[in-house]
Amino acid sequence: MRTSLQAVALWGQKAPPHSITAIMITDDQRTIVTGSQEGQLCLWNLSHELKISAKELLFGHSASVTCLARARDFSKQPYIVSAAENGEMCVWNVTSGQCVEKATLPYRHTAICYYHCSFRMTGEGWLLCCGEYQDVLVIDAKTLAVVHGFRSSQFPDWINCMCIVHSMRIQDSLLVVSVAGELKVWDLSSSINSIQEKRDVYEKESKFLESLNCQTIRFCTYTERLLLVVFSKCWKVYDYCDFSLLLTEVSRNGQFFAGGEMIAAHRILIWTEDGHSYIYQLLNSGLSKSLYPADGRVLKESIYPHLLCSTSVQENKSRPFVMGYMNERKEPFYKVLFSGEVSGRITLWHIPDVPVSKFDGSPREIPVTTTWTLQDNFDKHDTVSQSITDYFSGLKDGAGTAVVTSSEYIPSLDKLICGCEDGTIIITQALNAAKARLLEGGSLVKDSPPHKVLKGHHQSVTSLLYPHGLSSKLDQSWMLSGDLDSCVILWDIFTEEILHKFFLEAGAVTSLLMSPEKFKLRGEQIICCVCSDHSVALLHLEGKSCLLRARKHLFPVRMIKWHPVENFLIVGCADDSVYIWEIETGKLKFYPFHSLYIYDVQAFDQMESFREDAVMTSLALTFVWVAFNGFTDRAVHRNEPDISGTTF
Repeated sequence: MRTSLQAVALWGQKAPPHSITAIMITDDQRTIVTGSQEGQLCLWNLSHELKISAKELLFGHSASVTCLARARDFSKQPYIVSAAENGEMCVWNVTSGQCVEKATLPYRHTAICYYHCSFRMTGEGWLLCCGEYQDVLVIDAKTLAVVHGFRSSQFPDWINCMCIVHSMRIQDSLLVVSVAGELKVWDLSSSINSIQEKRDVYEKESKFLESLNCQTIRFCTYTERLLLVVFSKCWKVYDYCDFSLLLTEVSRNGQFFAGGEMIAAHRILIWTEDGHSYIYQLLNSGLSKSLYPADGRVLKESIYPHLLCSTSVQENKSRPFVMGYMNERKEPFYKVLFSGEVSGRITLWHIPDVPVSKFDGSPREIPVTTTWTLQDNFDKHDTVSQSITDYFSGLKDGAGTAVVTSSEYIPSLDKLICGCEDGTIIITQALNAAKARLLEGGSLVKDSPPHKVLKGHHQSVTSLLYPHGLSSKLDQSWMLSGDLDSCVILWDIFTEEILHKFFLEAGAVTSLLMSPEKFKLRGEQIICCVCSDHSVALLHLEGKSCLLRARKHLFPVRMIKWHPVENFLIVGCADDSVYIWEIETGKLKFYPFHSLYIYDVQAFDQMESFREDAVMTSLALTFVWVAFNGFTDRAVHRNEPDISGTTF
C-alpha cells in the first residue's frame, strides 16, 4: 500500500521571493494567478471590492514561468495552464490548487490560447501555443500531448503573438504575427477535421505589416471590424476585412509599448513596459485615406486617436512590468487593468465604464485602486511566530537570529538540517521544529527544541547533501555541506564529528550532487560539486580524495550527466555548450559542442524513457550529434526536428 507524505512549507517574517513574469485574472474575476522567475505560481484572492490577498503558492515548475492561460471553459472547470522556460507545462485547478496534468516538451512557449468548438470537437479542446519554434503548435488541453500544428506555406518563422477571432458572424480564425512582422491567418473552423486527421493546415491569408517586435494583436469584438496591433515602437489599427491600415501612432519620449486591448467600440487601451497606460478614443477625421480614388482602392475615412485618460506608477520601480486587462461581463461589471512587477507587487486600476478627459481636454489621471505584495500578507498576519531558528539557543552568542541559507530534510530520521549564514549547521527533529513554528504560546516552545549545532565552516553554508537518502549503500551517518569559501565538509551527524574537509580552491559551492546508482568508480558512487566560478569537482568519499577539478567552462553549469561505461562526466553550460571530461585522467575528452542535440536513432518509439537516459548509453554509433554554430542561426534559420531530444 502506498503511503502519502504531506508537505508543509514554513517561512519566517520575510516572504519568499516571487518575481512576477506572467499574470492573469480568471474568468470569474475572483482569482489572480501569477507566475514567477523562481518557478512557482501564486493564487491571490480578489474580492468584489477589488482587494487582494495571497492565498496559495503552487510548486510545479523548476524554471521561470513564461506564460499563463485558461485551459477549460472556466464556468465548468476552473483550470488554467502554465508553461516554463525548460518546456514544462502544468494544468492547475485554481479552486483546489492541485496540478491535474504535467508534461515536459522540447518547446519554449511564450503565449497560449485556449480553443474549443463544442459542436464540432470532442475532448477538452486545444491549447494553441507559440514561442521559440516555427509556427503554431496544437496541444491537447487534457493530456498536454502535441496533436498537430498550423504550418506556414511561406516564410515559416517564430511567432511573437496571437489571438483568436470568435464572432457569431465571422468564422473562427487564428491571427498571429511573426518575429519578422508577417501577419498570418488560419481558419480554425475548417481546420478541425484536418487536424484530427493529421493533414497539414496552412494559412489562408498573410500580410507584411512593415514593423518589428510585435507585442500584441487584438480583434475588436464590439465593432467586429477593427484590428489592433501593438509593436514596441508604435501601435496600428487595421480594417479586419482587408487588413488595410487605418491608423499609426508612434511612441514618444523613448517609451516602449508592451501591449493593449480594445475596451469598447473605437476605444483603445495601450500600456508600456515601464507600467504606464493610456486610453484613446478613435475619432473620425472625415478625410479620405486614398488621395487617388482612380487607383482602384476603396475610399476609407481615416481615424485619429484622442487621449482621454492615463495611469502611472511611482518612479524607480522594477521593470519590465507584466500587464493585462479584464472586462467582466457579470456582476459587478468591473473593467480592470492589472500589472505585476519583478519585485512581486500587483497593482490594479478600475477603468471607468466611460473614460472621459478633463474639462479643458487634457487627459484625466486614473488612480491606483489596489496594490499588494506577498510581504504585505506576511506583515498583516503577524500572529505566527518567527523562523524556526529563533527557538534555538546558543546561536550568535544569543544576539539576533541565525539566517538559514540552505536546508535538507531527512524523512527516514525525521531530521531537519539548516545551514546558516554564519557557518553553523543546526540539526533538529523536524516535527518538533514544525510544532515550535506553528504553536506559538504553547508549552512546547517555552524551552528550545532539542537540537545540535555543528561548527566547522568559516563562511555561509550554501549547500547540503545527505547521501544515504539517495543510495542506501552509503553510510547512514554521513552528511556533506559546502560553503562560500569552496570548502566541503564530510560530517558524522550522529557523533557531530568532522570526518574530512575538501578544499576545492574554487568559487562558492552552489550544489552538491551524487552520481546515479549505475555509475560507480572504484566500486563506489562519487559526489559532484558545482561551484560559482563555473568549475566542477568530483569527490570520492571512501578515499577522501578529489578525483577531478574541471575548470575550463566559460559559462555557468546548468546540467550534469554521467556516462557509466567509459567514465565520462558530461557538463552542459548556460550558453548551450557541452564539455565531456574523462574522470580518471581529468582530461577534457571532447572540445565543447554548441547547441547540442542528442538523439537515439535506434529507438524513436521509446523517446520518453530515452529522454532521461540518453547520455547514459554508449557514445558510439547509437547517437546522432547535431551541432549548430550560434544563437543567430538557431533563432532565425533552424528548422525544429520532428523528434524529441535532450538539449543542453
